[in-house]
Amino acid sequence: MSTGKIQEWNPGPGSGKIKNDEGGAQLEFDSNDLRTPAERGALRRGDKVEFQVDTEDRNHAVDVGKPMF
Repeated sequence: MSTGKIQEWNPGPGSGKIKNDEGGAQLEFDSNDLRTPAERGALRRGDKVEFQVDTEDRNHAVDVGKPMF
């Protein structure tokens, strides 16, 4: 599991970008990539999140959500 911060989040269309703490290009994600539907209304720019890098698209994040600890 990787960590990063929300750089952009638009809950209307459900799209955003994450800055990976490990560096590299920003990762795109959308509401279908969120861990739970409740995350859609809870995310804000600057929030710390956990995610996995998509194995098929290295510029895409999946399983996005706020840390569970």
